[in-house]
Amino acid sequence: MNVRNLHKVATTFTLLILTSQIFIPMASGANPDDGYPQGQPAPGRTCPNSDEGTKNISEFNGKTFICTMINGTKKWWIEGEALPTPSAPSSGGQTSNTQGSGANLPTAPTIEFTHTYILPASSLAKMNVFEDVVYSKESASQRLDIYLPKGVKNPPLLIYIHGGGFIFGDENAMKFDDPAKLLEVFIKNGIAVASVNYRLATEALFPTGGRDVKTSIRFLRANASKYGFDSKKFATLGDSAGSYLALMAAITGNQKTVFDNPKDPNLKTSASVSAVFDLFGNVNFLTMRANNLKYPCQVAVDPNFAMDPNVNPWFGDITLPANRPAVDSANLYPYLKASKSLPVFYIFHGTADCSVSKYDSIELDKEVKALKGKSFLNLVPDEIHGGPKIWIEVAKFVPVLKKLFGTIK
Repeated sequence: MNVRNLHKVATTFTLLILTSQIFIPMASGANPDDGYPQGQPAPGRTCPNSDEGTKNISEFNGKTFICTMINGTKKWWIEGEALPTPSAPSSGGQTSNTQGSGANLPTAPTIEFTHTYILPASSLAKMNVFEDVVYSKESASQRLDIYLPKGVKNPPLLIYIHGGGFIFGDENAMKFDDPAKLLEVFIKNGIAVASVNYRLATEALFPTGGRDVKTSIRFLRANASKYGFDSKKFATLGDSAGSYLALMAAITGNQKTVFDNPKDPNLKTSASVSAVFDLFGNVNFLTMRANNLKYPCQVAVDPNFAMDPNVNPWFGDITLPANRPAVDSANLYPYLKASKSLPVFYIFHGTADCSVSKYDSIELDKEVKALKGKSFLNLVPDEIHGGPKIWIEVAKFVPVLKKLFGTIK
């Protein structure tokens, strides 16, 4: 298995700045692509699966590489080194929405992140791994990775959807830090994991990313026998923005919604799941705004402290009348109430979260129980958005999910 080095990990942000200027200093010349190991950044090598501005510290020589637009192609280039031509990298400005709505697409900010844990070879040896599986051909972003526990026949499948405020991150988040540790727990309990990539708001706005997630679930169920997992035992898990998508998939199931892609070749395949792990997510963007205003956060160490609750990369300013139809259609509560078969909800939230208020999760738990559904609310004291204690609590519930899967026929 080829584990790519540094990818932008999406475990600590939901609301992020819509635009961010990406500044890449240029100076003297860079060394040519000679002597660099395959699969690692090198001057001039393309970086098609990374967003412009992504930084990657080379294991080969310790230099910092930046994914830079050079003559219309994204390529790795050494930070501080002169470009091979007079062409300048992108300034990070906005471009037209590929969906044709006339709106502008947000730009991902430059984010530097140091991994504290990388999925080790000893853990990978216990898995059968399929990387970069294409689940649809509309975009290069429509890919996923599958991790199967060795020696387990027809295991259940947990579908992981990364966070990142809808503007950064990819499926490789599963290979690093808290998601990687959680992956090891799932594998240990005989549960397979699929890590899904989807189109970010930097590529296409609402509801495209949600449609990609539903498409990936139908693809996985249609191809279950090919990869070797149980098509009848699916669950979703997401963190932050990915949690909204995990909840969306679990709540909408087989209902006809804006999240169903009419071009999906597996559209008639079931998209239902049996359970959902909601890690500091939300169900209604207007409710999230209201709770952030009603219960202002005072924890300055939270990365989302004092960010604008009116702004979301998927929609722009959610209070503007022109954006309300899309924001209203993203509200999952009507689908929750219309569901004929609710999944089991496992909800986790830090009480010091400055991005998504704990009251969003409290409300969801209350609504599920009012509908006679099963919900387990876990409020982690004094933990911020994406904090490590939340992931530790999630790991404790993996055996619970294993037991649930055992009762599903």
